[in-house]
Amino acid sequence: MGFSKLYNFITYFIIINILVQANSEDVLNKNSGKNEEIYKYKLYGDIDQYAYYFMDIDIGTPGQKISLIVDTGSSSLSFPCSECKDCGIHMENPFNLNNSSTSSILYCNDNNNCPYNLKCVKGRCEYLQSYCEGSRINGFYFSDVVKLESYNNTNNGNIIFKKHMGCHMHEEGLFLQQHATGVLGLSLTKPKGVPTFIDLLFKNSPKLNKVFSLCISEHGGEIILGGYSKDYVIKDVSNDEKRDQIAHNKNEDINSIDKSVEINKNKSIVDDILWEAITKKYYYYIKVEGFELFGTTFSHNNTSMEMLVDSGSTFTHLPDDLYNSLNFFFDLLCIHNMNNHIDIEKRLKITNETINKHILYFDDFKSTLKNIISSENMCVKIAENVQCWRYLKHLPNIYIKLSNNTKLLWKPSSYLYKKESFWCKGLEKQVNNKPILGLSFFKNKQIIFDLKNNKIGFIESNCPSNPINTRPRTFNEYNIKENYLYKHSYFSLYSLSIIIALTFILYIILYIKKFIYSYYNPLHGENASSD
Repeated sequence: MGFSKLYNFITYFIIINILVQANSEDVLNKNSGKNEEIYKYKLYGDIDQYAYYFMDIDIGTPGQKISLIVDTGSSSLSFPCSECKDCGIHMENPFNLNNSSTSSILYCNDNNNCPYNLKCVKGRCEYLQSYCEGSRINGFYFSDVVKLESYNNTNNGNIIFKKHMGCHMHEEGLFLQQHATGVLGLSLTKPKGVPTFIDLLFKNSPKLNKVFSLCISEHGGEIILGGYSKDYVIKDVSNDEKRDQIAHNKNEDINSIDKSVEINKNKSIVDDILWEAITKKYYYYIKVEGFELFGTTFSHNNTSMEMLVDSGSTFTHLPDDLYNSLNFFFDLLCIHNMNNHIDIEKRLKITNETINKHILYFDDFKSTLKNIISSENMCVKIAENVQCWRYLKHLPNIYIKLSNNTKLLWKPSSYLYKKESFWCKGLEKQVNNKPILGLSFFKNKQIIFDLKNNKIGFIESNCPSNPINTRPRTFNEYNIKENYLYKHSYFSLYSLSIIIALTFILYIILYIKKFIYSYYNPLHGENASSD
């Protein structure tokens, strides 16, 4: 009888514990912006060929499909219109206002004034946008219907609203060459500014939590409205990765690996999300203390910095001193010729005392170097300070040190991007004193923008892949693809240019030789003919 009571007590205790945990996770999901009502939209593109990721949106009535670069670093929605004489050839034909029954140009009033403090130019309210890499576009504003069709929720996944957009009349710089037709800025509305896409979207979608996520893979990805996807989260952590995290994050004993992995399996996914507060009102800046490599934290002037989380930037941009510190070790790990035994022996003799920058886990560095050599993971440089390795394996993890001493894992599969058969480093020196966490940071994570709670979350994820050949192409794209330069790889074109240059030099040498010979033997031809 006593055993029966004990058995019932244990059973009730287990059931209650499960219910409490389920309720706790539900609360965490709600607090994190997670909701069953999420809409998913496909992203296309990559870092190497396109240098951006884009989505397709219908504009106007009836809808005209426009491909738009997804850009968390800007606020405008714009693309070329049919009147444009100085625009590049993009995936779609320029938007035709005359073919949309809902389009309306934003004209100046009788006093030549415009709303939102816009400038009046030739009777229309001017659209003007400049970007840090030097691109510039301008035109005029108009309003029309924007329609997004979710692929995962075909019944209720359509979002429709009216938006003021920029009509390009002039494009400069990278905009002339880019394949995608326009830009979709996802930052927030400034006071008295033109209402942004993301603010209008959530205003017209009251059922959705004010959260959106980007999940980017090597080729394509997704934008998720209303939350994030638990299905994409990487739940299982290998012992090797766990050992690395323990060593760098918790200073725990290696013997605790198995126990830590078991605990990790029982944790809620929400617990694994690293959250960081947004530090500026209208753009997605976060505070970064530094970058850790081989156990040593490198920072800019030994202080923290604000970095823009920007999907519109291809690479991650770092201050010069911080970049140089990290690049120093990548150079040591970049071996061009595995048959150069003198160079390899020289690298293997490096000690913590002989290098300029001492590191905490020097043994990890030496182990990484030896593994690269033993696996013959050769490295080439396609440009100054751009190293490319044959394999991802054995390259080191980087940790981004956030506030509260939390560390965000940045794997080689993220900070390196695929370029044919190589993996190239996606870090650069900053431009205009603007540090940026770009697409090379976004890869293989869900980056969760919680607008209600003014914070950004990060979690390792298996993001869906959408190769560009799975997207129906437009007539313009087929025309562009006929261009020889788009059909051949960088390395093939580089080799071809070398061959052409050498052929030209050889021709010049032979011509000069023939000229000199003729100069010193002017009668040779006559003698030969007379004989």
